[in-house]
Amino acid sequence: MVHNHTVNIWIIRHAKSSWADRNQPDFERPLNHRGERDGLTMQRWLGEQDSPADWIWTSDAGRALATSSFIQQGFGQAKPQVVADHRLYLADADTHLSILKQTPTDTHSVALVAHNPGLTHLVNLLGVTTVTDNLPTFGVARFSYAGQWVDLEFGQATLDYLVSPKTLDR
Repeated sequence: MVHNHTVNIWIIRHAKSSWADRNQPDFERPLNHRGERDGLTMQRWLGEQDSPADWIWTSDAGRALATSSFIQQGFGQAKPQVVADHRLYLADADTHLSILKQTPTDTHSVALVAHNPGLTHLVNLLGVTTVTDNLPTFGVARFSYAGQWVDLEFGQATLDYLVSPKTLDR
């Protein structure tokens, strides 16, 4: 018999990205100055949290990879494995869920780094209630889930908290 244990799911939107070069493909856009600053703020904050992610799924877009590096350093004590997956680029909530279900069974805490609007939908579907109209840039929603990754479905997780660089600046 497999015993269910409580795991954590960190849903994180990429930090603020730059539109400075209008000819640059969306996929390649880097973080802007605010995104870099927020990255350092959130990296420090993540380093103070319990249940650091030991696995990070991330979109392979430039802004998501840059954000993931802040997250990886914030969760440094857990030495998270970072896996870039192109399916997360501008994915919908169903795609996010299917990727979360592929998290290795020995992972205790997972982070998923991607884009809106899919992430806002995911955050509102994972728990039992709608929690936000818009997951802001470098917004973090942490959920608890009692079960196996492969069995994760919408409506089964419990929202622990929702924070963003702006809420931490207060």
